[in-house]
Amino acid sequence: MFSSDRLLYVLSAKQEMSWTAFKSAFSSLYTSIASVSDLEKQDINNKRQKVVRSLQSLGHCEFDFTDNRVYVAPPVLVRLPCAGFPQAILAGARSPQTLEQITGICNSLGNHIKVEIEPDKALSLIPRRITVQVEDVEELRKIADSLKIHFKENPAAWEILNFSGSLQDYLATRKWSNDPELNWEKHQTFNTNSLLFQTSQYPDSIIRLRQYIHPTRNTQTHYFRRMGQNVKIEHTEIDRDWGRYAVLSALHLNILVYDKRKFVMVVPSGAKLPCLLERALTLCSGYVPEYRDKIDSLAKSLPKAKGFKLFHAIPPQIAEMTAAKLSQTLIIQSLDIEKQR
Repeated sequence: MFSSDRLLYVLSAKQEMSWTAFKSAFSSLYTSIASVSDLEKQDINNKRQKVVRSLQSLGHCEFDFTDNRVYVAPPVLVRLPCAGFPQAILAGARSPQTLEQITGICNSLGNHIKVEIEPDKALSLIPRRITVQVEDVEELRKIADSLKIHFKENPAAWEILNFSGSLQDYLATRKWSNDPELNWEKHQTFNTNSLLFQTSQYPDSIIRLRQYIHPTRNTQTHYFRRMGQNVKIEHTEIDRDWGRYAVLSALHLNILVYDKRKFVMVVPSGAKLPCLLERALTLCSGYVPEYRDKIDSLAKSLPKAKGFKLFHAIPPQIAEMTAAKLSQTLIIQSLDIEKQR
């Protein structure tokens, strides 16, 4: 029987591999489970991109696209910032024996300890969510010690969020120039209404994020332009995820939504979060964000946004701090959604 853990098993056995080897392993596993019709419907590159982002957000892997290497994180019990009994999820490397080992250790400590394993999902290469619930935090430490893996009492979501820099920190590290931008023919500009890269109707806008396509290598480069302190237009090469929020901040546009009753934070799909901030939100629940094509209650506040990611079990302080890191003010709103998990 196919297990959605198989990709992580392969990565764990290798510990690290080249990006080329990862793509080969992914293609082999995905084509073995997808029907012909699924392969026709799903662009395998898009599917791989979603899985890569999920593996990063869940803390299983690190992807270094500068050196084109993939690294598996050491196994760790990650405490969730939830109310009630302490809970932790397993992140990082795992093997086919991992589940049996965890179950055996937890059973030996008492039947009050609960181990929950999410079932495999169709056509998924995202590892199953393995959760341990105990009555006392020290029991999580004992379980981790028995497994010879790491555990920290402080929830990882808080530590990652505190470690991550802010948008202003990031912009302060960039090298700014008053020289002309690239003259590459293929380019698109980030539309702050649709949150998509499109052919710009206003090519001379002072504040903009532009995506250039290299004329021969077909690679993407992003430049953010703004009015500098010397009242001259300046620009810098920028990471795409940070770049989106740089433009939104410069134009004083808020797009992050939070429902205080449901503890749900909504991020438009066209404004993906920088990696560490997305990981912090994901490790509040241990679930990858849920995707919705539309949310009726956001029709007025975000009328042209196409698709949304829902992060569940987000404490108010984490939602507020995440928004602040991006120079955003949360849109506080009740959402007409039902949890689908």
